[in-house]
Amino acid sequence: MSRLTIAGSLLLAIASSSYAQEARVLVASNDSPAPDAIFETKDAAALTVGLSPLSKSQLPNHEREVRIWYSSFGNPQYLVVIRQNGAVTTGRLLLWWDQYYETSPASADTRVDNFVRSGYDCGPISKRDSHFGEDRWISSVCEANLKGTADWKAFLSEVEAHALPQPAGAASPEDQTDDQNWGITVERKSGANYGVSYYHTALTFGTPEPGRGPKLQDMVSALAATAKREPAVAQH
Repeated sequence: MSRLTIAGSLLLAIASSSYAQEARVLVASNDSPAPDAIFETKDAAALTVGLSPLSKSQLPNHEREVRIWYSSFGNPQYLVVIRQNGAVTTGRLLLWWDQYYETSPASADTRVDNFVRSGYDCGPISKRDSHFGEDRWISSVCEANLKGTADWKAFLSEVEAHALPQPAGAASPEDQTDDQNWGITVERKSGANYGVSYYHTALTFGTPEPGRGPKLQDMVSALAATAKREPAVAQH
């Protein structure tokens, strides 16, 4: 399983704040990814924000989409979505996390919600009730409000300089692992052509490949840092 159990357990120990929650729960029992899906958790996050899993989506021949997933031991997880339509390149950063529940979606803990909202400037939180086998969890997503204007064309060019395309179904020796949802995952879709590649980072098990995983990790982290809230200044 590639769930964020460890991260969730650690973060649930963090004291909650009193931020109001803007949330909507989407009950989705029939559109959960199939048990053999690579992006079991990521597809749930994509569905939460109205995105189709990229491998199953339909794009016009002149359009291209790249998704960069960065998953680690902390919350939130990051998803960068970049779209190219002719000469126009746009992008956005989504923050996402999972919270388990035992009896009903309403019983899911909201302390991670509060933790994310206190640390990042993001829009309303969308929630999806997700089931996978015996597991039941709430998948939560919000779109980060980035400071300044991101140069998405330059960002994508830099990503492609470090993330080498792999045909669907191919995997290098470092990718032969049961935990492909950890580290960096880069999905690409151009027309009907789909590809995906995986990279270890400094925070995942296994030795990162120099110049690729750590570089992509730094790029996504730097982008996410522009959405972080300024720390409150203590009043004396």
